[in-house]
Amino acid sequence: MTSNIKFIKIILVIIAVGVWIIILQNAGIIPSVRPQTIVADSAIRVMGEVDVNNTVFIKGSVDANIESINGYNKFYKDPRTGEYYVIPVTDPYE
Repeated sequence: MTSNIKFIKIILVIIAVGVWIIILQNAGIIPSVRPQTIVADSAIRVMGEVDVNNTVFIKGSVDANIESINGYNKFYKDPRTGEYYVIPVTDPYE
């Protein structure tokens, strides 16, 4: 009977420690070990860097430096389809 009581006490201590670890992780005191996956239908403010494994839909405007992406070329060739697109860039030499 004493071994049964010891076993129950050990199990209760393990459960209590696990619950406190979850509480401290949710409070941000203990960092999470794995990356977090966030799925949302509303706007999210992102600070820092984010790795995206899928498609991202952006509503609104995004600042992009086309010259650093495509140089001063006025045409962009899509590598998937081979089609050319005209990019409205200003020529600094005009």
